[in-house]
Amino acid sequence: MLPQAKILRVFQLIALLKGGGRTVGQLASHLETTERTIYRYFKLLEEIGFIIDQDFNGRYFVHREEGENPDDQFTLEEVSILRQLIQSGAAGHPLQEDLLRKLAFHSEARDLPEQFLKLRVAKLFRRINEAIENKRQVVLKHYHSANSQEITDRLVEPFRFGEGFQSVQALDTKDKQCKYFKLERIGDVVVLDKPYKYEKLHERTNTDVFGMSGRRETWVTLRLSLRAYVLMREEFPLTMPYLEKDESSETRTYIFNGPTLNFKGVGRFVMGLADEITIIGPAEFKAYIKEKLKQQTLLK
Repeated sequence: MLPQAKILRVFQLIALLKGGGRTVGQLASHLETTERTIYRYFKLLEEIGFIIDQDFNGRYFVHREEGENPDDQFTLEEVSILRQLIQSGAAGHPLQEDLLRKLAFHSEARDLPEQFLKLRVAKLFRRINEAIENKRQVVLKHYHSANSQEITDRLVEPFRFGEGFQSVQALDTKDKQCKYFKLERIGDVVVLDKPYKYEKLHERTNTDVFGMSGRRETWVTLRLSLRAYVLMREEFPLTMPYLEKDESSETRTYIFNGPTLNFKGVGRFVMGLADEITIIGPAEFKAYIKEKLKQQTLLK
């Protein structure tokens, strides 16, 4: 099969999963392929950030954004037919280009490029990996810091990737501190023809599934609403092995039970979704959150 045809099939699968629950057999029949191929596509979609779930009847679907209605958009097949009609029936008409542009804007294809943003991250990864192999300094262009909320260029010496390759550990040459930089917050990477200058200061540290470093491992257990579950998977993909459905609950909830090295990362996530999460344990983490809530100055 041609690469273009494969891509179109994946797009069609996304549309079917967004449109409602279907079994693997139904998906394979609709797309005229095998069930084995459908499972391979599932794996691909999960790798690029889609949340694929299964209902109690064995039907698969992907979670949509709040307020998103697939019926408000043209399908890829409808777009193809309408485009042919416009191109043939409105040839030479001054409104032809505007009609084609608006057609693309209101189709399901509009959002597809955003689903593949990780292709850009993959390019950054390759450049940084090249710098690590050759022990070269790099400039992280337009890096967006979550702590300072500033966007600046950083001259760093990268020396290892974090778990899951979502971040890179590097020495910041400005303050001589080893830090983790998230790949998705990097605008671009420029590899310099300059060797490491501070290699003796490269200190390797481990991070937890929330991207935080520390020396003591503590397991945290949370009960999550569907929204909190989806956000945790999207923002912290490394938590996925520690997430499971809460079979004991009558409502649709999930359980996170995983290791942390620092309460700061998981704490931020919990406090940002306080009405969507219940802390099950440990008592130490409950005390940490209570103390943080006391320090809140928003309403003082």
